[in-house]
Amino acid sequence: MDYRMPLYIQLQDIITKKIEEQVFLPGEKIPSERELAETYGVNRMTVKRAINQLVEKGYLHRVQGSGTYVDKPRRTKLNMELSTEDRNTGITAMLKKSGMQGRNIVLGQGDLEPSDYYAYYLGIRKEDIVWGLHRVRLSKEKPIAVEYTYVPKKYFEDIDQIDFEKVSLYDYMDARDHLPRHFNQELQAVEAGEKEAGLLQVEKGSTIFRVIYIGADKNYTIVEYTEAYVNPELIEFHYQTEAVQ
Repeated sequence: MDYRMPLYIQLQDIITKKIEEQVFLPGEKIPSERELAETYGVNRMTVKRAINQLVEKGYLHRVQGSGTYVDKPRRTKLNMELSTEDRNTGITAMLKKSGMQGRNIVLGQGDLEPSDYYAYYLGIRKEDIVWGLHRVRLSKEKPIAVEYTYVPKKYFEDIDQIDFEKVSLYDYMDARDHLPRHFNQELQAVEAGEKEAGLLQVEKGSTIFRVIYIGADKNYTIVEYTEAYVNPELIEFHYQTEAVQ
């Protein structure tokens, strides 16, 4: 286990994965707290805390005097981390970590009219060209997010020539030596507007997540501003931070 992350969270993830991969089936009794503690080398309190969290989330339920059982089938969710660490925690990274294939549908791309808004968030002059990429991100052919990404074109002069239904944006940015490595991220719960509801295949007015990414390269130059609208039925967010010494 990775001791940089709380052990009870790691154990939650292990048990959740076994449920979602049907190693533990609905209605099946999972190993006892003692057995789990011995298997994963943690104490009983850690196991108890992990199981309590999974009971609250609806993955497990307890039967007094009998044990802990897998609850009714749940829709599989992808886990997406929001982190203060300098690493890519975006959708492509999440899919790769989950061992899943994703696909992009490009809605539009190209140069934008000068704007104080984008100049402010990208740390550039208003007259600098901003290039935008709008796309739907899919996993297993289900729309999981709608992304609106904006980059300073002066760092990516040939970006118009790239087919971003086939090429990863971050792979391209890495090849141009401006891969986002440092992130400022913001998460909000918002009501789905008509456009995003249609693209995500959810009800208009239903609650979705709005995630803002501001990404800087290795030199701390801002190279990305992204607004993503995410279907909460398909993605869970986990926030990880470092303890202050």
